[in-house]
Amino acid sequence: MISMQSIVVASANQVSSELGDEVVIMDLATGVYHGLGAVGARAWSLVQQPARLEAVRDQILAEYDVDRPRCEADLLSLVGELEGKGLVKCRQPACATAGGCHSVGGVK
Repeated sequence: MISMQSIVVASANQVSSELGDEVVIMDLATGVYHGLGAVGARAWSLVQQPARLEAVRDQILAEYDVDRPRCEADLLSLVGELEGKGLVKCRQPACATAGGCHSVGGVK
């Protein structure tokens, strides 16, 4: 299950290209192209390296005029869709499956 604690990274089985403020992603397995608008493209850029979804949310909130609940819902939906298409991989941090994450030195 995807949550704001999930660690998300773009799959190696895709290539993407920026077109202005949008992104086009090609699934190498199927040859199908997918497009993301400006905010989705920004989220995509933030998951090129493994990133906790809450960090992606915080960056989107800092850059766009969107409220937190809407941002979280939209990110969870986007990541769920991308994961379903095999374009991102998601995992839960070990602490999330072991009874909760606790902050240590600013990192959970």
